Amino acid sequence: MILSNVKNLIEKVPYPLGKVLSIVPFRWRLGGTYRDHKNLIHSVEESTELRLKYVLEHFSRVFEYAKTLPFYKDFYEKHGVKKLSIGKLDDISEVPIIEKNDLRPWIKSFSGALQLNTGGTSGRPFKFFVDRSAFAREWAYMHHIWSSKEYNYRCLKATFRGRNLGSKAYRYNPVHNEFLINTYLGVEKHIDKLRFLILKYGIRFFHGYPSAIYNFFKSIDQSGGDKELKDHIKKVGAICLMGSEFPLPYMVNYLRASWGFDLVSWYGHSEMCVLAFDRSNKNQYYPYQTYGLTEVVDSKLIGTSYHNFDMPLIRYDTEDLVKGKLDDQGLIEYFEIKEGRIGDFVLDRKGVKIPLTALIFGRHHKIFDVAKHVQVRQDMMGTIKVLVTLDNVDFKVSDLMGFMDFSNVDIDVDFEILSVPILTDSGKFKLLVK
Repeated sequence: MILSNVKNLIEKVPYPLGKVLSIVPFRWRLGGTYRDHKNLIHSVEESTELRLKYVLEHFSRVFEYAKTLPFYKDFYEKHGVKKLSIGKLDDISEVPIIEKNDLRPWIKSFSGALQLNTGGTSGRPFKFFVDRSAFAREWAYMHHIWSSKEYNYRCLKATFRGRNLGSKAYRYNPVHNEFLINTYLGVEKHIDKLRFLILKYGIRFFHGYPSAIYNFFKSIDQSGGDKELKDHIKKVGAICLMGSEFPLPYMVNYLRASWGFDLVSWYGHSEMCVLAFDRSNKNQYYPYQTYGLTEVVDSKLIGTSYHNFDMPLIRYDTEDLVKGKLDDQGLIEYFEIKEGRIGDFVLDRKGVKIPLTALIFGRHHKIFDVAKHVQVRQDMMGTIKVLVTLDNVDFKVSDLMGFMDFSNVDIDVDFEILSVPILTDSGKFKLLVK
């Protein structure tokens, strides 16, 4: 609680003072875990031989530990692998894959430093625990990815990630030396403030959901364009750091062709099993095997969090469909995303596009603690219906109102409780349904 209050206090520091605070090196802020994984990237990740050795040792360690936990003890006994030991890569393929539905009844048997929940881009809520070092570890890899485009933590950026700032167009956050842009407000209303912000501080890096970044610059074009801003973007060699959604080709092509952006994208998910870098922006994601083991089984992306001993996720189905390419040692060299991580929008009363990633998942709604599935339908501009599939049949529509925060969004929201989610003709689950 104390750390949370300190973080909230720091985030409200104004830019002049915050700029000074932001220069404190991350290795001092986040400690040994951050430093250790920065070193692993520059040693183990660059050697196929060392990488395989690292994978086998760390997978074996978490696998043996998991056998002592109630869920895995039961799961592995049922699948006949309780006595399996890991000595080579083929042994890992004998370990059964787990899914969210396998874990949900056992959540209370786990405990840990940090409890999180996610709907994922599939819209299926899931509650889980991560270890205390999880975010320090993740930032080591994120900074490595961004450094490929000359980014370091001292670089100022504008961030579009679904933060609700009320009536403010933006707010400075010294923790990551960034101006948080309020994506819930129409660009047209605050275009002068945002334009001034970018030009005044010479912002080069734009970070966030691909759909939100795309919508921001598209709206500027649709409002009449801005030659000075475009000249700035091209002059500084501006970069889009795009995460949390798959960067759709039409968005990428527009940002490159109309604005002259370079870009970098990566694959990550809240459960922190897989982190991968699309080095050449060709939908070829190279995973960091020191972050977690990445596999592809029957076109499914499978991940293992062998650093999280609070709630190990071992051979965990991410629910994303991919195509993988193996290296000479039999590890995944890279994977191509076939399905998943696709952003959708709804329109508010004024026609402003609201990314569902931000609206539904960016606010960490309490509904994910009670819902089995969450979907959205929009039949007319300015109105949406949230379709909720529940395990608890005693819930009523009126009970759900307090479970989601739609403040500062110019949309009427209604709820409907479903017994089963709506699927496509081919049986696929979609967040935005027609």
